[in-house]
Amino acid sequence: MITPDNQAVYRIHKSYRKENRPKKYKNTYTVTDDRTETTLATCDLIGQAVFKTQAILDHAQKAWQMKPNRRIMPSRWIVTDPHQRVAMQFGQKILGKMMNPLYKTMLALLDDQGREVYRLVDPRKSIPDRIMIATPGEWALLHGKRPMAKVVRLPRNEEPAKGLLRKLKKFLSGSDQGLVSAEKTHTLSAPVALAMLLLVKELSDVSAE
Repeated sequence: MITPDNQAVYRIHKSYRKENRPKKYKNTYTVTDDRTETTLATCDLIGQAVFKTQAILDHAQKAWQMKPNRRIMPSRWIVTDPHQRVAMQFGQKILGKMMNPLYKTMLALLDDQGREVYRLVDPRKSIPDRIMIATPGEWALLHGKRPMAKVVRLPRNEEPAKGLLRKLKKFLSGSDQGLVSAEKTHTLSAPVALAMLLLVKELSDVSAE
C-alpha cells in the first residue's frame, strides 16, 4: 500500500523477545512513525489484551496502562497516561451487535467522561461481504461521519524486487499492521493507537488465544 506524503502513518511491528520474558508473555508490539522511523510506543503483550491489564511505554519510556472494566466478559477498556489520567476509553457496541448481527461498529472511542469521540467501523457496505468474511481487511476511524484514519496492512520496506530470489524474498517479507491518518498529524497518540489495535486484533480474530 502506498500512502500520500501528507498523511501520518503509524506502523505496528510484532516481534518475539527470546530473553527476559515475563510470565505469560506473548509478543512485543512496537509503534513507529512510518515517515521518521521513530519508535513511539512499545508493549510486551501479557496474556490476552481483552482480559489482562497491559503496560505500554511511550517514546519517553513512561508507562501508560490499558485495563478492562472487569475480568469476565469485559465491555470497556480504559487507557490511562503516566499521570493516571484517562486518555481514552474503548467501548464495545454490545446492544447494537445483539439487535443486529451485521452492526458495523467494532469499538466506540470515548473520552474520560464517556462521551463518544470516534467510532471504529467496518467500512464495507456489502452485507454479503460482512457475512462471508469474518475479519475485514480494513477498519475506518470516524468522527461523526468524517473519516479520520483507517486500519490497514502495510507492506514492509524492502529493496525493489529484481529476479526470482528477490521477488520470493519480497513475497515472504509479509506486512505490518498500520494506522493511516487522514491528515499530516496522527489522529491518536501512539500508546492509544497501540491499545486500540491490540483490542482490534483479538476482538476480530476468532482464533485468538
